[in-house]
Amino acid sequence: MPTLIQFDKASLGYGSSTVLRDVSLRIDEGESVGLVGPNGCGKTTFLRTVLGLLPPLAGRVDRRAGPRFAYVPQAEEMNLLWPLTVKDVVELPARAKRWGGRVAAADARRVGEALARAGVEPIADQLLREVSGGQRQRTALAQALAQAPDVYLLDEPTKGLDVVAERDLLGLVAGLSEGGQTVFLVSHSLHIPLNLSKRILLFHQGAVISSTAEEIYRSKRLEEVYGVPFVHMEQNGHRWVVPEGAR
Repeated sequence: MPTLIQFDKASLGYGSSTVLRDVSLRIDEGESVGLVGPNGCGKTTFLRTVLGLLPPLAGRVDRRAGPRFAYVPQAEEMNLLWPLTVKDVVELPARAKRWGGRVAAADARRVGEALARAGVEPIADQLLREVSGGQRQRTALAQALAQAPDVYLLDEPTKGLDVVAERDLLGLVAGLSEGGQTVFLVSHSLHIPLNLSKRILLFHQGAVISSTAEEIYRSKRLEEVYGVPFVHMEQNGHRWVVPEGAR
């Protein structure tokens, strides 16, 4: 597969503040990549660099032109000041293409399909500010789906979802990967990237460690990153890791 983005001894951060150092790795189109690490370890900085919003402070980051990117934020990052319905939010990128005019027929069809796939069609006419956090999270995913991107960047996509909604959304994300789209997935629920992503990027003390999900699960890498022992379990083909002593 063609290379999507390549980091060559890159330092990433903001202004004079370096967050990640000496990052050297290549990500190809069609990869499913899980981003794992404690809060404040640089995952968001990495995503912003992938999106092209942050230039490297040192080294090189080469990003292939052509692929379309869609970022799915956490629900609390969504703007609730404007009186927009769920459908309005999903339509925003399509309207932006036409300077706020009517949505083209092809875009309207994609919006309808996205609302249904993300499970928010029944609340399409409700104001975003009046729906639950989990429903806002699914609205953010629907907005990304409606753009039909090549690359999805998902930041805690299951946050605020109940167990059934989480199951359905993760099934949808798995389908994106199987369909050939590139998926970057951030989650603090470690079982999610360990089961959905074939490749894991571990963020620890300013470094990015790249490995397979299988190797991360079998090794002591998580213990090194989080500083606590984990219990590793497998059931029905699914991997689970929980901190030792957790109840």
